[in-house]
Amino acid sequence: MKLIKFIIVSLICLLPFSLLAMDHSKPQMLKDKFYKEYWEQHFLFEDGTFITSQFLVANFPWPVGRDHGIMISTVVSPDGKRTIIKNGRNFGKWGFDTEKFDLFIHTHRLKSTGNKHDIHVGTVGRNVIDITGSAAIPPLDHQRHQRKKDYMETSFYLPYFKGDRNWRVQYDEKQPFEVGKGKVQGFGTHVIFNGRVEGLLQNWLRISGLSSVDDASDKNRLVPFLSAQTRSDGRQDSLLTLKNAANDVISFSDITLTYKNIIQATKKSSYPTVIEITAKNDTGSLTGTIRFTRKIDHFNIMDHLNFFERTFAKSRASIANYRYIADYDFSYVTAEGTQKITGKALSEYKDILSPKKKKKKRRR
Repeated sequence: MKLIKFIIVSLICLLPFSLLAMDHSKPQMLKDKFYKEYWEQHFLFEDGTFITSQFLVANFPWPVGRDHGIMISTVVSPDGKRTIIKNGRNFGKWGFDTEKFDLFIHTHRLKSTGNKHDIHVGTVGRNVIDITGSAAIPPLDHQRHQRKKDYMETSFYLPYFKGDRNWRVQYDEKQPFEVGKGKVQGFGTHVIFNGRVEGLLQNWLRISGLSSVDDASDKNRLVPFLSAQTRSDGRQDSLLTLKNAANDVISFSDITLTYKNIIQATKKSSYPTVIEITAKNDTGSLTGTIRFTRKIDHFNIMDHLNFFERTFAKSRASIANYRYIADYDFSYVTAEGTQKITGKALSEYKDILSPKKKKKKRRR
């Protein structure tokens, strides 16, 4: 029996890494009551416009039902104007290619060929955003989080993304469309849940350093990427990397984050505006501070659902998103000396709140 186990483990170790990693090309289509899977993009345009888009596949209570697809996107102008693009469809009016990465929901599309990724959000004659680009490095994966039969898998399938974009957006029906094109950077995340979100996750911090391909100073600059998930039991799982202009990556372990200057927001939600960090690897140590300095958007999906959508969403967790441009100031100490690492980053802090429990009515 021991020999059989040894052979099985040995065969697993010989498999290509890509076969063990998350499959980003198509949804799992699980039957679990609380199955939820999404591909989410956070992008900053060079003119300061910010866009997120989420391609979501999920099972919902009746009358929405299983295998429902939703695309929801927020576009925020540099001066704070915001517009929301969202559509939900039953399976058949959304779908995917089983042989390659090509997912569509209504008119919105997410597809990939090799390392080239295309994101299309919008409809003919209305708001349209087209983004094409590539990730600088292979995906970064969090450890799979298991709690009894429920689990959560997370991968940054587009870390350090850079590309080009064209867009046409109307923030107000009384105003004309705004049109633009140019460079874009950010990151893309792929997440799978098969249970209640609040049963697996308390909060989630993501930081993606911003760089400029045209800036000569970037040639000698390290750019950070940080993701810190606080699990339901209070433990923290963190990813931290630094990337140079040649796309060489430095990874860290023993990562400790301290959240400070906590702001109490609405509906019992809160978020930090200062994060202190310490981390180590085999060659050195990193210490420093991240500060949320310029607000982009505070966003709770519940605030943008219609009456029908809110009715069936009451059984789901409320997720408050706090999005900022952040300043980071790190010191990286190795045997060769101390290197200062400073700059700006895209930042988001998610606070996950459990749904309200229904009050039991007393029987007379």
